[in-house]
This record gives sequence, structure tokens and C-alpha cells, in this order.
Amino acid sequence: MIEPTSTAARIAVVGGGFTGLTAAYELAKAGHHVEVYEAAPTFGGLVAGFELEDGFPLERAYHFLYTTDKWMIGMAEELGIRDRLSFHPSSIKAFHEGERYGFTTPLELLRFKPLSLIDRIRTGLTGLRTLSLKNWQPLTTVTAYEWLCKVNGKKATDIVWKPLLMGKFDVYWDKVTMAWLWTRIHVRQTSKIKGEQTERLGYFEGGFRIMVDRWLEELTARGAVLRPSTPIQAFTEVEGKPALVIDGEERRFDAVLGAIPSTALARAAKDHPAMTPEYSKLLTDIDYLGAALMVITTDRPITDVYWHQIHDLDAPFLVFLSLDSLIGVENTGGRYIYYIGDYVQNDDELMTMDEDALRERWYAGLEKLLPEFTRDMVTESHVFRFRNAQHIVDVTFQSRIPEMKTPLPGYFLANFAQVFPEDRGTNYAVRDGLKVAELIEESLAQEPTRVARDEAPTIPADLGSAAS
Repeated sequence: MIEPTSTAARIAVVGGGFTGLTAAYELAKAGHHVEVYEAAPTFGGLVAGFELEDGFPLERAYHFLYTTDKWMIGMAEELGIRDRLSFHPSSIKAFHEGERYGFTTPLELLRFKPLSLIDRIRTGLTGLRTLSLKNWQPLTTVTAYEWLCKVNGKKATDIVWKPLLMGKFDVYWDKVTMAWLWTRIHVRQTSKIKGEQTERLGYFEGGFRIMVDRWLEELTARGAVLRPSTPIQAFTEVEGKPALVIDGEERRFDAVLGAIPSTALARAAKDHPAMTPEYSKLLTDIDYLGAALMVITTDRPITDVYWHQIHDLDAPFLVFLSLDSLIGVENTGGRYIYYIGDYVQNDDELMTMDEDALRERWYAGLEKLLPEFTRDMVTESHVFRFRNAQHIVDVTFQSRIPEMKTPLPGYFLANFAQVFPEDRGTNYAVRDGLKVAELIEESLAQEPTRVARDEAPTIPADLGSAAS
């Protein structure tokens, strides 16, 4: 936690996702003059909200919390919305070659007929062995597929794990480090309450956007300037201070945080005097996948299970989940709400094809997986696409993570590609927002000279309260 300072600095936060908003909030609390720039018309990043036709609020991409997500839970407490966060028992079904299997408890795993009894037992023991490993560092140099084939056996790995890795990481599936999967398994197991066989997942009444709204309220109250729909043309330097080029105008700051993908920083700062070929390569060597998602509502339920994982290599999408099955239809106002999603390369046709064509493709896939579903059940649907939604954590990734304090004087970087070995998510976004805010404050303490406050641009009042 940053203590308030009597020497206020002028700080720009570029990127209005959870990391950027956390850092902006902490720095504004410390008394600094903070300006938040977001290229999109709304704040929230991958957690940005939207409304169904009747006004019911949702996230564009599905999100939930684990009981161990202490940074998100702590921030919810500080923002006064902890009472709107509830944890619900999860449920999982597995699809394989037209059949559905329970996949939530150890007993259900023992009934997973696509595997022989020996392979079922071996798969369960693989999970236990993974949990028994306390040090993930030795796993960074071995791929998940290689490790699983050795421990779980190739047949079981190809049926259980390979389709999930391919769905999550597309063409990079066999490059992913086992350290990443180790963390996923540990987090899910520790999210179980003692004595219960299923994990519990958290969701906010009103959706995750309520946290975004509370940050924006707090920032506005502290005099922060909020600038949605404001892309940055360049990151540069003026008179030894970091500067942003916006609409052709240079604006100086004491510090700039790029809460944006590393590749975006490389592009925006390509002409910065301190940018080197080596640092540019470090930033651009990180590979990303895009994500395509569709939210649909139906006039009657399709399933009573929250998470549906698909173990077929030719699956039409990675995930199908039922929000009302997790939080209860009483908390969705009687609505039946579903998310369909897939990770693909940024230039894949899913990222550019006509929305109706995408709907038709995924409706056909859903009809194949769930015969209970028919297209006439759909009452509304919404398609969203996100570029650079998932970074690729291969066996060399740990050695290529850029530092938060960049070689560009006064510039800092914080994004989910710096999260390792954990998977990116809101909890680690908040954690890293706190971390980079503290790092900026420490750096500013060594640089007492401040940019004049009268350099701050005049911002229309209606932009100061823009919310997602």
C-alpha cells in the first residue's frame, strides 16, 4: 500500500484494464495527479461490461474468482463491494465422441469410459502427483505434453489433456511449459473448501463491471482524469521527461505506465531515443492468441452444469459454460445465459468473419454437442473479439519476461504477459497493478523534480465519469 505523498507527480496510465485501473487508483490515493488513457470507448479491458437488451449487466468475456484470489477479494473489500461477491459450487461435464461424462469428482473420473480403468486411476494419480510437487521451477524447461505423456501415459494424455491444450493454445499447444499447468491444477484444488469435493467459484452480483465502476468513481473523486476513446500515437521523451503524443500534441509526465501488451509498447515507442533493437525484440518476441466469444440467452435451460470441457480434437470451440448454472437462475433474473469461446491466432478467420457466419458455425457445433439445443431457443446473442488475449508460455518464456521498469526513462510496463507461472486473470492483474504502482512511487521518490501541473490538458467534464 502506497502512503500519501506531499510531492505530487503527474502520471499517465495508458490502458484501462484491471492492472491499469488498480495502479491508477493506488497512485491517486497517494496524492498524485493521474490521467488514464484508454483506446476503447469503455474501461475494463478483457473484463469490460455490456448489457443485455433488457439492461441486465454482463461481462463480454467470462470471468470468475477462486477462493484463493486474495488480491481481488482484498480490493473488493477496500472498494466496499465484498458483500456482493459470492462463491458457488462449480460443476464440470466432459464431452468425448458424442458422449457426456461427469468430470467434477474423483468418482466421476473413475467412470470416464474413454479411458481404461488403469488409465483412469493413472490420471487421478497424475493430479495427486502434480499437487505433491511444491517447486514449479524444474517444470519450466519441460513441456506439459511431454511431462504428461511420461507420467500419465500417451493414450490418457491424448484423450484428456491434448484437446484442452490445443483449444487453449492453438498451434502452440505442444510448446507450453508444464509450470503453467502445474499452477492451474494447484489453484483449482486449493479453491475447494475443506470437506467438499468440488471447487467454489466467485461471481459478483451485478457482474465484474461493478469493480470497474467503483474504481472510476474513486478516481473521479480524487481528481483523476479519465480519457476513454483516446489512442496514444507515440511514447517519446521531451526535456528528459516521458511524453505521450496524442492528436499530434506532446504531453509531458513524470512517469508513464503502459498497462498494455508488450508488443503495443514496442510499436508506440519505436522512435523513442532510448529504444534499442534488443529491447524491441524482447517486447515483440512474446506471442499472443486472440479470443472469439459469443454470449447467448435462451428461453429455457440447455444444461444444469457450469463448465463443459471438450475432449475432441475437431471441436468447434474450446468452452461452453452456463452462468445461471453457477450462480443460480434466481441471480440472473430467470435468464439462461451461456458463453461460447475459442482461442485462435490473431489473423484466424474467426477474428474477422461476419458475425452471423460465426453464429451459424457455433450454433451447429452446439447442436452437435447438446441435442437439447435448437436455434429457435436463442432469444439474443452478442459476439465479441479480443486481440492478444492469451500469451504463449513456452519453455523459454520465463527468461524472456520484460521487467516492469523499462529501459526507457520514466516508463513502466505491466501486463498479463508478465504473469508467470500463473495464468493471466483478474487476481494477478490487481496484484501486478499494486506492484507497479509501488515501483513507480519508489522511482519518483528518487526524482523530486516535477512536471508543472499547469501542463495538464483541460478535459471535458463528461469524460471524467466515463464508465464501462
